[in-house]
Amino acid sequence: MAVLLAPLMATACTTRSELGFATLMNEVPATQAIIVPPPGGPAIVAVLQRKYQNGVSQEIALSTASLTPGQNAFHVTLASGSVPQSEIDDVLSLPSMTEDRLQREMEERLPGIEMQTSLVYVQNKYGPFGFATGRSAGGDVCLYAWQRIEPNEPAVLVPGGVISVRLRLCDVAATPEQLLRTMYGFTVSAYYMSGAWNPYGAPPRVPEHLGQIDAPIYPLGMNGAPQTVIRERRIRVPTSPSAAGPVIDKDTVLPSAPAQPSISVPEEPAASPQTGYPVVPPPPSQ
Repeated sequence: MAVLLAPLMATACTTRSELGFATLMNEVPATQAIIVPPPGGPAIVAVLQRKYQNGVSQEIALSTASLTPGQNAFHVTLASGSVPQSEIDDVLSLPSMTEDRLQREMEERLPGIEMQTSLVYVQNKYGPFGFATGRSAGGDVCLYAWQRIEPNEPAVLVPGGVISVRLRLCDVAATPEQLLRTMYGFTVSAYYMSGAWNPYGAPPRVPEHLGQIDAPIYPLGMNGAPQTVIRERRIRVPTSPSAAGPVIDKDTVLPSAPAQPSISVPEEPAASPQTGYPVVPPPPSQ
Protein backbone atom coordinates (compact mmCIF):
# COMPACT_ATOMS: atom_id res chain seq x y z
CA MET A 1 0.00 0.00 0.00
CA ALA A 2 2.81 2.37 0.82
CA VAL A 3 4.34 1.73 -2.58
CA LEU A 4 1.02 2.47 -4.31
CA LEU A 5 0.22 5.65 -2.30
CA ALA A 6 3.62 7.29 -2.72
CA PRO A 7 3.11 8.30 -6.43
CA LEU A 8 -0.39 9.61 -5.68
CA MET A 9 0.88 11.79 -2.83
CA ALA A 10 3.66 13.18 -4.99
CA THR A 11 1.19 14.06 -7.74
CA ALA A 12 -1.13 15.82 -5.28
CA CYS A 13 1.72 17.91 -3.95
CA THR A 14 2.74 19.11 -7.40
CA THR A 15 -0.82 19.98 -8.57
CA ARG A 16 -1.58 23.76 -8.52
CA SER A 17 -5.05 25.16 -8.04
CA GLU A 18 -6.49 27.79 -10.41
CA LEU A 19 -5.54 31.36 -9.49
CA GLY A 20 -8.41 33.63 -8.46
CA PHE A 21 -8.71 37.40 -8.15
CA ALA A 22 -10.65 39.24 -5.48
CA THR A 23 -11.73 42.15 -7.67
CA LEU A 24 -14.81 43.13 -9.63
CA MET A 25 -12.89 45.36 -12.06
CA ASN A 26 -11.98 44.03 -15.50
CA GLU A 27 -9.91 45.59 -18.26
CA VAL A 28 -11.75 46.09 -21.54
CA PRO A 29 -10.44 47.30 -24.93
CA ALA A 30 -10.09 51.03 -25.51
CA THR A 31 -12.76 50.76 -28.21
CA GLN A 32 -15.31 50.02 -25.44
CA ALA A 33 -14.61 53.23 -23.52
CA ILE A 34 -17.80 55.08 -22.61
CA ILE A 35 -16.10 58.43 -23.26
CA VAL A 36 -13.90 59.23 -26.25
CA PRO A 37 -11.47 62.17 -25.84
CA PRO A 38 -11.44 64.90 -28.50
CA PRO A 39 -9.24 64.58 -31.62
CA GLY A 40 -5.62 65.24 -30.75
CA GLY A 41 -5.73 63.59 -27.36
CA PRO A 42 -5.11 62.83 -24.66
CA ALA A 43 -4.98 59.22 -25.81
CA ILE A 44 -6.64 56.32 -24.00
CA VAL A 45 -4.09 53.89 -22.55
CA ALA A 46 -6.36 51.55 -20.55
CA VAL A 47 -10.00 51.07 -19.51
CA LEU A 48 -11.02 49.44 -16.22
CA GLN A 49 -14.71 48.54 -16.00
CA ARG A 50 -17.11 47.31 -13.37
CA LYS A 51 -20.66 46.22 -14.14
CA TYR A 52 -23.68 46.66 -11.88
CA GLN A 53 -27.26 45.47 -12.14
CA ASN A 54 -28.37 48.96 -13.14
CA GLY A 55 -25.29 50.41 -14.83
CA VAL A 56 -21.57 50.38 -15.41
CA SER A 57 -18.60 52.45 -14.23
CA GLN A 58 -15.27 52.95 -15.95
CA GLU A 59 -11.90 54.45 -15.17
CA ILE A 60 -10.49 55.54 -18.53
CA ALA A 61 -6.76 56.07 -18.05
CA LEU A 62 -5.32 58.79 -20.30
CA SER A 63 -1.79 59.49 -21.46
CA THR A 64 0.08 61.44 -18.79
CA ALA A 65 2.96 63.88 -19.24
CA SER A 66 3.42 65.50 -15.84
CA LEU A 67 5.59 65.49 -12.74
CA THR A 68 2.57 65.12 -10.46
CA PRO A 69 1.98 61.65 -8.98
CA GLY A 70 -1.23 60.08 -10.22
CA GLN A 71 -2.93 59.06 -13.43
CA ASN A 72 -4.85 61.32 -15.79
CA ALA A 73 -8.24 59.73 -16.28
CA PHE A 74 -11.93 60.05 -16.99
CA HIS A 75 -14.07 58.56 -14.22
CA VAL A 76 -17.47 57.93 -15.75
CA THR A 77 -20.59 56.18 -14.50
CA LEU A 78 -23.55 55.30 -16.69
CA ALA A 79 -26.77 54.32 -14.91
CA SER A 80 -29.89 52.94 -16.52
CA GLY A 81 -32.15 54.88 -14.16
CA SER A 82 -33.80 51.90 -12.48
CA VAL A 83 -32.67 50.67 -9.05
CA PRO A 84 -33.40 46.93 -8.74
CA GLN A 85 -33.67 45.16 -5.41
CA SER A 86 -30.48 43.31 -4.55
CA GLU A 87 -29.25 41.47 -1.46
CA ILE A 88 -25.61 42.13 -2.38
CA ASP A 89 -23.69 45.33 -2.99
CA ASP A 90 -24.23 45.24 -6.75
CA VAL A 91 -26.48 48.26 -7.25
CA LEU A 92 -25.14 51.53 -8.60
CA SER A 93 -26.14 54.71 -6.77
CA LEU A 94 -25.22 58.24 -7.83
CA PRO A 95 -25.48 60.75 -4.98
CA SER A 96 -25.96 64.39 -5.80
CA MET A 97 -22.91 66.58 -6.32
CA THR A 98 -22.11 68.68 -3.27
CA GLU A 99 -19.19 70.93 -2.48
CA ASP A 100 -17.95 68.61 0.26
CA ARG A 101 -18.11 65.53 -1.94
CA LEU A 102 -16.26 67.23 -4.79
CA GLN A 103 -13.63 68.50 -2.35
CA ARG A 104 -13.04 64.95 -1.09
CA GLU A 105 -12.68 63.69 -4.66
CA MET A 106 -10.06 66.33 -5.46
CA GLU A 107 -8.13 65.56 -2.27
CA GLU A 108 -8.11 61.88 -3.21
CA ARG A 109 -7.16 62.26 -6.87
CA LEU A 110 -5.00 65.39 -6.56
CA PRO A 111 -3.42 65.10 -3.11
CA GLY A 112 -1.39 68.05 -1.87
CA ILE A 113 -2.58 70.45 -4.60
CA GLU A 114 -4.61 73.51 -3.66
CA MET A 115 -7.43 73.61 -6.20
CA GLN A 116 -9.36 76.79 -6.93
CA THR A 117 -12.94 76.31 -8.11
CA SER A 118 -13.94 78.53 -11.01
CA LEU A 119 -17.04 80.69 -10.64
CA VAL A 120 -17.39 81.12 -14.41
CA TYR A 121 -20.47 79.50 -15.97
CA VAL A 122 -19.38 77.02 -18.65
CA GLN A 123 -21.12 74.33 -20.67
CA ASN A 124 -20.29 71.85 -23.40
CA LYS A 125 -22.58 70.06 -25.84
CA TYR A 126 -24.05 67.98 -23.00
CA GLY A 127 -24.86 70.90 -20.72
CA PRO A 128 -23.23 72.85 -17.87
CA PHE A 129 -20.23 71.56 -15.94
CA GLY A 130 -17.90 72.79 -13.22
CA PHE A 131 -14.13 72.76 -12.89
CA ALA A 132 -11.23 73.72 -10.65
CA THR A 133 -7.59 74.45 -11.45
CA GLY A 134 -4.40 74.35 -9.45
CA ARG A 135 -0.62 74.11 -9.69
CA SER A 136 1.40 71.27 -8.23
CA ALA A 137 4.72 71.56 -6.43
CA GLY A 138 6.44 70.36 -9.60
CA GLY A 139 4.96 73.20 -11.66
CA ASP A 140 2.25 71.21 -13.43
CA VAL A 141 -1.11 72.82 -14.16
CA CYS A 142 -3.92 70.51 -13.05
CA LEU A 143 -7.62 70.46 -13.90
CA TYR A 144 -10.47 68.67 -12.16
CA ALA A 145 -13.87 68.88 -13.86
CA TRP A 146 -17.26 67.37 -13.08
CA GLN A 147 -20.55 66.99 -14.91
CA ARG A 148 -23.88 65.21 -14.42
CA ILE A 149 -25.98 64.51 -17.50
CA GLU A 150 -29.62 63.74 -16.77
CA PRO A 151 -33.10 64.87 -17.90
CA ASN A 152 -34.44 68.12 -16.54
CA GLU A 153 -37.91 66.64 -16.09
CA PRO A 154 -39.00 63.99 -13.54
CA ALA A 155 -38.10 60.47 -14.64
CA VAL A 156 -41.67 59.33 -13.95
CA LEU A 157 -42.94 61.20 -17.00
CA VAL A 158 -39.98 60.87 -19.40
CA PRO A 159 -37.23 58.31 -20.08
CA GLY A 160 -34.50 58.47 -17.45
CA GLY A 161 -30.86 57.62 -16.99
CA VAL A 162 -27.83 59.39 -15.59
CA ILE A 163 -24.24 59.87 -16.79
CA SER A 164 -21.72 61.11 -14.23
CA VAL A 165 -18.35 62.38 -15.50
CA ARG A 166 -15.16 63.34 -13.70
CA LEU A 167 -11.93 64.43 -15.39
CA ARG A 168 -8.54 64.54 -13.68
CA LEU A 169 -5.90 66.09 -15.94
CA CYS A 170 -2.38 67.40 -15.21
CA ASP A 171 0.25 68.48 -17.73
CA VAL A 172 3.72 69.91 -17.43
CA ALA A 173 3.49 72.17 -20.49
CA ALA A 174 -0.24 72.86 -21.10
CA THR A 175 -2.22 75.92 -20.04
CA PRO A 176 -5.54 75.74 -18.16
CA GLU A 177 -7.36 76.69 -21.38
CA GLN A 178 -5.74 73.80 -23.26
CA LEU A 179 -6.67 71.34 -20.52
CA LEU A 180 -10.22 72.66 -20.53
CA ARG A 181 -10.59 71.78 -24.22
CA THR A 182 -10.71 68.10 -23.25
CA MET A 183 -13.84 68.75 -21.25
CA TYR A 184 -15.40 70.61 -24.16
CA GLY A 185 -14.54 68.08 -26.85
CA PHE A 186 -15.22 64.63 -25.37
CA THR A 187 -17.99 62.38 -26.72
CA VAL A 188 -20.18 59.86 -24.90
CA SER A 189 -20.12 56.82 -27.17
CA ALA A 190 -22.11 54.29 -25.09
CA TYR A 191 -25.87 53.92 -24.67
CA TYR A 192 -28.57 51.48 -23.61
CA MET A 193 -30.78 49.91 -26.27
CA SER A 194 -33.95 50.83 -24.43
CA GLY A 195 -36.64 53.38 -25.06
CA ALA A 196 -36.74 54.09 -21.33
CA TRP A 197 -33.14 55.38 -21.30
CA ASN A 198 -32.46 58.94 -22.42
CA PRO A 199 -30.38 61.14 -20.08
CA TYR A 200 -30.07 63.89 -22.69
CA GLY A 201 -33.70 64.94 -22.76
CA ALA A 202 -35.66 66.05 -25.81
CA PRO A 203 -33.65 67.48 -28.72
CA PRO A 204 -33.78 71.28 -29.12
CA ARG A 205 -36.37 72.73 -31.47
CA VAL A 206 -35.40 74.00 -34.88
CA PRO A 207 -35.20 77.84 -34.98
CA GLU A 208 -38.44 79.32 -36.29
CA HIS A 209 -36.69 81.47 -38.92
CA LEU A 210 -34.91 78.47 -40.51
CA GLY A 211 -36.22 78.00 -44.06
CA GLN A 212 -38.55 81.00 -43.88
CA ILE A 213 -38.84 83.80 -46.42
CA ASP A 214 -37.15 87.13 -45.64
CA ALA A 215 -34.89 85.54 -43.01
CA PRO A 216 -31.40 85.54 -44.55
CA ILE A 217 -28.60 83.54 -42.91
CA TYR A 218 -25.12 84.80 -43.72
CA PRO A 219 -21.80 82.97 -43.76
CA LEU A 220 -19.25 83.71 -41.08
CA GLY A 221 -17.82 87.18 -41.47
CA MET A 222 -20.63 88.70 -43.56
CA ASN A 223 -23.25 91.26 -42.56
CA GLY A 224 -21.74 91.97 -39.19
CA ALA A 225 -21.05 88.34 -38.27
CA PRO A 226 -17.91 87.89 -36.15
CA GLN A 227 -14.74 87.45 -38.15
CA THR A 228 -10.97 87.46 -37.72
CA VAL A 229 -9.17 90.36 -39.40
CA ILE A 230 -5.45 90.29 -40.17
CA ARG A 231 -4.04 93.77 -40.32
CA GLU A 232 -1.48 94.60 -43.01
CA ARG A 233 1.48 96.88 -42.73
CA ARG A 234 2.62 98.73 -45.88
CA ILE A 235 6.37 99.05 -46.39
CA ARG A 236 7.60 101.63 -48.88
CA VAL A 237 10.18 100.22 -51.26
CA PRO A 238 12.34 102.55 -53.39
CA THR A 239 11.88 102.02 -57.08
CA SER A 240 14.71 101.25 -59.44
CA PRO A 241 15.13 103.32 -62.62
CA SER A 242 15.32 100.10 -64.63
CA ALA A 243 12.08 98.77 -63.24
CA ALA A 244 9.61 97.90 -65.93
CA GLY A 245 6.65 99.26 -63.98
CA PRO A 246 5.07 99.47 -60.56
CA VAL A 247 4.55 96.28 -58.61
CA ILE A 248 0.92 95.85 -57.55
CA ASP A 249 -0.33 93.22 -55.19
CA LYS A 250 -3.63 91.45 -55.82
CA ASP A 251 -5.54 93.64 -53.36
CA THR A 252 -4.30 96.97 -54.78
CA VAL A 253 -6.22 98.97 -57.40
CA LEU A 254 -4.03 100.71 -59.99
CA PRO A 255 -4.29 104.49 -59.48
CA SER A 256 -4.59 106.91 -62.34
CA ALA A 257 -1.38 108.76 -61.37
CA PRO A 258 2.03 107.16 -60.80
CA ALA A 259 2.50 106.16 -57.21
CA GLN A 260 5.13 104.52 -55.09
CA PRO A 261 4.79 100.74 -55.16
CA SER A 262 4.17 98.90 -51.94
CA ILE A 263 4.50 95.37 -50.69
CA SER A 264 1.86 93.87 -48.44
CA VAL A 265 3.47 92.24 -45.43
CA PRO A 266 1.17 90.53 -42.92
CA GLU A 267 1.56 91.84 -39.44
CA GLU A 268 1.89 89.27 -36.71
CA PRO A 269 -1.28 89.36 -34.63
CA ALA A 270 -0.84 90.40 -31.07
CA ALA A 271 -0.99 87.69 -28.46
CA SER A 272 -4.50 87.30 -27.16
CA PRO A 273 -6.35 84.70 -25.12
CA GLN A 274 -8.03 81.87 -26.98
CA THR A 275 -11.53 82.70 -28.09
CA GLY A 276 -14.62 80.59 -27.58
CA TYR A 277 -13.69 79.51 -24.06
CA PRO A 278 -14.09 81.14 -20.67
CA VAL A 279 -11.21 82.85 -18.99
CA VAL A 280 -9.75 80.42 -16.47
CA PRO A 281 -8.71 82.03 -13.18
CA PRO A 282 -4.96 81.60 -12.54
CA PRO A 283 -4.08 78.89 -10.02
CA PRO A 284 -2.51 79.99 -6.77
CA SER A 285 1.28 80.23 -6.88
CA GLN A 286 3.37 78.25 -4.43
